[in-house]
Parts: sequence; C-alpha cells; structure tokens
Amino acid sequence: MTELFLIALLASGLTVLMWGNVTELAEACRERVKKWALSFKEETGSEGKIKFKAESLPDKTYDHIRMLMRLTLGMGTDRSVKAFLLISLLFLTLIFALLVGRIDFPLVLSAALGAGILPYGLLRLRLQKLRVKSSGEGEILVSELLENYKIEYCNMRQAIETTAAAIEDAPNSKRLLINLARGLNTAEGKRIDSLMREFRLSINTSWGNILASNMGFALTAGVEVTEALTDLADTVKRARRVNEFARRENNEASLILKYLFPAAYLITVVGGVRFFGLSASKFFYYQFETEAGLTWFTISLIIYGAGVLLNACLSAAKLDV
Repeated sequence: MTELFLIALLASGLTVLMWGNVTELAEACRERVKKWALSFKEETGSEGKIKFKAESLPDKTYDHIRMLMRLTLGMGTDRSVKAFLLISLLFLTLIFALLVGRIDFPLVLSAALGAGILPYGLLRLRLQKLRVKSSGEGEILVSELLENYKIEYCNMRQAIETTAAAIEDAPNSKRLLINLARGLNTAEGKRIDSLMREFRLSINTSWGNILASNMGFALTAGVEVTEALTDLADTVKRARRVNEFARRENNEASLILKYLFPAAYLITVVGGVRFFGLSASKFFYYQFETEAGLTWFTISLIIYGAGVLLNACLSAAKLDV
C-alpha cells in the first residue's frame, strides 16, 4: 500500500512539473483528431484523395453510398466511403469467423451478409427518421422561405441563406438549408442540380420535390416563383391539418416487436434455470456451444433484427400532399 501511495505521489509530482508539456500535447492530439474527423466531411485536395472507386465499386453503387452518407452523416468524401466499406467488411468477417464450422454454412453466410449490410441498414433507418422529421416541418420551412424570398426581392440564394440563419422551430430543415447555402456559395450549373437533388432526397415528399424544383428554377433560370411558393405553403398547411386529424396512435406492434423477443429470451433463461434444473453455465453451453442451440439463436436474431429495421422504416408516416 505504501509503495502504491509513493508511486501515485511521484506521478502527481511529475504531472505538476510537466503540466505545460502535458497540456500542449493534449491540445496537439485534440487538433489532430479534429483534423482527422474533418477529413471525413471535406476533401483534402487531389493529392489526398483516395482513388479506389473505379476498381472497387460500380459508379452507381459508389454514388448511392456517398449520397446516403452525405444526407445522414454529412460525410461524402472518398475517405468516409472507404471507412464505411471497411466497417461493413469487418462486421461481415467477424460474424463469419465466429460461426463458420459451428452451424450450417448457408446460415453462416446469411448471418455474415446480414451483419455486413447492417451499417447500410442503420443509415437507411436514420435517413427515414430524418425524412419524417423534415416532412413535419414543411409548413414552417415553406412559409419562412417564402417570406424571406419576398424580403430579399426574389433573390433565392439570399433567401436560402437568410432562412437558414433565422429559422429556429425546424432544426432538421435548418440543417438542410445550411448545407444547401454552403454548397450554393460556389455552385453553378450542374452542381446546383446536384444540390437540389440532395435536398429533394433528404425530404422525399411531393411537396419537397415541388419546393426543390421551384428553388432550382429560381436559382438557375431566374424565374420568379412567389405565386408557386404561396400555393405550396397553403397546400402544406392543409395537409398538416388533415394529417393531424387522421393520425392514430398505434404502437402495440412496435412495442411487441421491440420488447417481446428480449423478454421472451430472458424468460427462457430464467425458466430453464429455475424450473428445469439447468445451471446458468449449462444453459449457455447448450445455447451457444451446441449446433442446434446456436443455429436457432442465429435464426431468431436475424429475424428479430430484420423485423426491427423494417418496422422502424415503415411505421413512421411522413407529412405529404
């Protein structure tokens, strides 16, 4: 005990004496981590780009993953796509290594592929949730943009920037407009079309498509869209009222799906130990060390994971017209 106290005292003394160096090192590490994290969101220049797209992924698949990461995580660089693919491959390899030789190979392959597409499924789930939240902010977004469009003398670029800075009651729409305004600072021609496509996909509703089209017309062709935005604002307002009137709370299926499976498994464990005379170690041996137990556990887990993801994606209703 005395030795540990003296070691701790020595360490404390060294820390006090070298506190300046310690803080300098910590600040350098923080800046390095910050720069590394930023590299997933911004390109580092042609010399720093990772050129693996052509030989590793078809163009459509690469663009799809890149677009999905930009919409959900704000990351769209080659580095971020490569990190996503490496994580997916790591999940696939890990599950394959844990199960191969212990259960039937087709089931091993199914479980490994399910683990490999799990990151993609989580991104799709996040995108769906963002779309639902953004669709619910449609009335605020269109009304604020229309007012600022009038104030800025029909300058859509300036109206987007003003709305992005001023809108407070619609956090998801604010994020979309900030990203759009940032991209429009230097965008022209096809790049504007690409930004409008991202904006449209972020909401994925009829009114979102109409809004993106009007914004695109105003930005690229200088078309005055005041009347179109006014009609759209009135339509979204009526749609919100109808949606609120028709909405019904029905969470029973979601609650059963989320909690019944884990609860049933825990009851199985308790029942096996308490009523059938199994010890906890013997129960888990039969569950995870035998082929039959591991096979049924894997099948149940695959079905449960797929059900939760599908239910989360399909149950949330977007505000649409």
